[in-house]
Order: sequence, then C-alpha cells, then structure tokens
Amino acid sequence: MAAMSLLRRAAAALGTRTVLFRAAGGGRVSLLGRNVVSSGIIGMELPGWAAVRHASHGKRMFVITPTDFYDKRFLRLLVTPVGVPGCVLLPRTSGGEAELAEIPEGYVPEHWEYHKHPITRWIARYLLDSPEKEYEKMLAIVDTEAKKTDLRLKELEARRLMRERGDGPWYYYETPDKNLIDHSAKATPDN
Repeated sequence: MAAMSLLRRAAAALGTRTVLFRAAGGGRVSLLGRNVVSSGIIGMELPGWAAVRHASHGKRMFVITPTDFYDKRFLRLLVTPVGVPGCVLLPRTSGGEAELAEIPEGYVPEHWEYHKHPITRWIARYLLDSPEKEYEKMLAIVDTEAKKTDLRLKELEARRLMRERGDGPWYYYETPDKNLIDHSAKATPDN
C-alpha cells in the first residue's frame, strides 16, 4: 500500500515537473517530500502522463498524533475548582444586589431589571425569554388547540350529516349488525 502511494505520488510529481523544474532552481524539488533531492528524471515529459489530482486539498492521509488527554487534564483540573467558583463569586463581589430606587418619569424597566440577584438578572437577560414572549407563545399554543377543537367538531358534524343523508362512503356498504358477530370459542380458525 505504501509502495502504491509512493508510486502514485511520484507519477503525479512527474506530470507537473516541467513548470516546477524551472521554478525550483533546476531539479531541487523532491519526489518524496521536502528534504530529498530528486534524481535526474525531473525535467522529462513522458507522453500520456498527466497529473494525478486529489480533490479536497490533497490526498487524505490518516495522521497518527500523540494523545493530548494528559496535557488537557491539567486544564480540566484548573478550570473546575477555579473557574466555576470564580463565575459565582465575581458577580457577588463586583456588583452586589439590586436596590430599590425611584424610577425616572417615562422610563419602562426591562424584564430582567426586576430580579434582585445579579446572576438571576444575567440568566433572565441572556438565556430566558421575556415574559411577554412567553405569554405570546402560550397564546399561540392555545389558539392552535382551539382551531384543532373547532376542526374536530366540524369533522364530526360533517360525518353525522353524511351518515344521515347517505352521501358518504357508507352509502355503498351497509354496516353489518354487531349481533351477527360470533364471539364463541372456535375449533378451527375458519369455523
């Protein structure tokens, strides 16, 4: 597999060497990589040869890299005991709790300004929807359910009228009487 990959890479390199030969300074471009100096066949043009192109930014290769689990372990151990309490204590020490004050004339407070604690205010401002939006969402749900109920009532009325007037699908097939069904134990399935 590695030999085929090397052969394909060399064939691709040979197809594009005419331009690269002059640009790279007379044969210093490698067939195998950056550091290997190539042989004397670089400038040759072979009939029927073409560049092998791999879509999506080159040939896909599975690169084996060492694990970074143990390197990131330190960060996890640092963030948990230091970062989480820091996120909790920073608003408590910097801002403090909200205090009641006179509201200026014509000022309408935002919905998050009604909460006392700074963390609760932050959650209400950035994570939760406003009470007006929650109310509108609930009204939309109630409206949808009311329309469903109205549609079900109309469907029942339409079925009743079709049954009464005989213009539904049961016009063609008489409904058998339920008393004709035999519920007794049977010796065979067809009995």
